[in-house]
Formats: sequence, C-alpha cells, structure tokens
Amino acid sequence: MIKANALPTLIGSFPGSDYQKAMDLIFKYTPEIPCWPQLPAFPHEGMLIQFSHGLPGFDPEKLVIDPTSPGFEEEMLAFYEEYMAVKEGGKPLSESLFVIKETEAKGLYLLKENFKSKENAFAVKGQITGPFTLATGIKTPEGKAAFYDPPLRDIIIKMVAMKAAYQAEFLKELGMPVIIFLDEPALSGFGSSAFVGVSREEILAALSEVALEIKEREGLVGVHVCANTEWDLLIEAGLDVLNFDAFDYLDRFLLFAEDLKNFIAEGKVIAWGIVPTLKPEVLANIEADELVGKLDSSIEELAQKAQLDYQEILRHSLITPSCGMGTLPENLVEKALSLLKETSATLRAKL
Repeated sequence: MIKANALPTLIGSFPGSDYQKAMDLIFKYTPEIPCWPQLPAFPHEGMLIQFSHGLPGFDPEKLVIDPTSPGFEEEMLAFYEEYMAVKEGGKPLSESLFVIKETEAKGLYLLKENFKSKENAFAVKGQITGPFTLATGIKTPEGKAAFYDPPLRDIIIKMVAMKAAYQAEFLKELGMPVIIFLDEPALSGFGSSAFVGVSREEILAALSEVALEIKEREGLVGVHVCANTEWDLLIEAGLDVLNFDAFDYLDRFLLFAEDLKNFIAEGKVIAWGIVPTLKPEVLANIEADELVGKLDSSIEELAQKAQLDYQEILRHSLITPSCGMGTLPENLVEKALSLLKETSATLRAKL
C-alpha cells in the first residue's frame, strides 16, 4: 500500500471544455497524487457512455443494451473470444477491444503527456465507472436494469474489469503506484426499493472481479460512493481505498468503526471526501478551518471507537472532495481545490 499521510487527490470530473486547464489545476493543487480529468460537458464522457464502447448491442444515445438487436449474438461471441484471448491467450490489452481510446478519454492521455516533467508525485490515480453503477444505469429495451439479466451483467462486469486493467497498465508506465477508483454512486441505493432483489453476493462478485484484474496489474483499488452505503460490504470486497462524502455522511460512516479498525490494520486507506462539491452554495462560503475542525473531530471519534491512534488513522487517510466537480460552476473550482489543499496541509502538519 501507499503511505497516504492525509495527502489530497481528486475524484476526476471537471466542468467546462478545456482539458489542459483542468490538467494544470490538477498538478497545481494535487501534485502528489494527480488524476486524469474527465469533462462530462462532452456527452461521450458521460458516466454511462465513456467506458461502454465495445459492449454488444449497446446504443449510447438511449443508454440501452438490446440482446434482440441484429448481430447481437455475433457481437457477444466476438466479445468473449477477445476476453479469452487476453485472459488465456496472452493477447496484450493494448491491442484488444478493451483499449480506452484517446477519443474516449482525452484526459487519460493528457495526464501521461504532462506527467513527464513532474517530480513531486509518488502515485497516480485513474477512475472508471464501477460495474454496479454501469450495469444498473444501462437498461434493456423494456427499461429493466441490465444488472438483473445475468448474461448482460456478466458482459458489463467483464468490460469494466478489462478497461480498468487497461488503465492500470497504461498508467503503470509512469513508473509509480497506480490507484484506480471505481465510481459507484448507485451503491447508495443498495438495500432500498430501487434495487429490490439485488444481493450482497452479487455486488461482491461484481466488485471483486474488477478489483482482481486491477490487482493483477499491481494496481490499488478504490471505490467512490458520494452518499451512504453499506460500508462493511465494500470492506468485504477486498478494496484498498474507501472514498465517501465525509461532509454529509460522517456519522453513518463511523457506525462501521469496528470494520474500519480491521481495514486500517490491513494497511488500507480511508479517503475522506470533506470538500462539499455537491453543495455549491455551501462551498462558496465555507473556510478550510471549518473543514479541518469537522474532519479532525471525526477522526478523533473513530480513534476512540476503534481504539486506534489518531496519527495512525491520518497515515491511512487521503483527503478528497465529496464528489467530482463536473457539475460545479467553473468559478468555484479553484475555491474547492484551494480548500482541499489547505485542509490536507493542516492535517499533515499533525503527523
């Protein structure tokens, strides 16, 4: 594992249409663990579209996967042949269907181009839509989440796993530890009426399959959920980093103090999403000392509940925004980044 030491990093999304501007801000405010910028202002970088190229029967305009579409069976067969060629035939990911092209994720390639002259980094971060969010967001023609259809679910999970693995290999060429976050906002609905019939075992299987592919490339696996969820489930999935909205959901997260104690004991990392990027009206008026105070007291509470040393928790912590910044007004982006950097620096001074 990396030594997190309360360093700052980002979720990935930025408002606007200027990739280089976003990249420059990333290196200015989070040079230790830079990520690549996603710009959802471009429709092809939408959460349900960006990593879905190559799915059999997928219609990106309708966000539908149609197993009755002409040629679906042939496309599915070709998909699995390609998957097996990589998994068992030794075909390089870089020559496969699972390549994330520059036209699909310009920021990923821009990170590699810009990285060559950077000296302060000791890890690099990528991100991908998680398998549960993708398979529940993409529907069948009848409007049913693809996750409920086992064959479609399997295709989507394997697509995410291979594209996450491609990212890990691509970023590993930079010569430092790679962290890949699975963006899983849909997990906030697990256990509610929104996903009746979805079992823990099904979610664990999906997350574990993706995580395994990343780890086989020596990458670390994080998960980002920008609301509340069953955090013990994610701990059980064998992930390395848990990232949550620490501005609004600290009390619920701390209910899992005993699980978090074991998580930290295994050398894993809590990524505290303390900068309220989901609340622009709050963000505009809040100061770093308020965020530090809120987070400081919560770490103290976790230390007490879990019988852990405060500094030990800090050593196993990252500091992030509560969510991506893709929906923020552009004039608030630097405010959020400044708060992130200052909050991180104040907490690191306690180590």
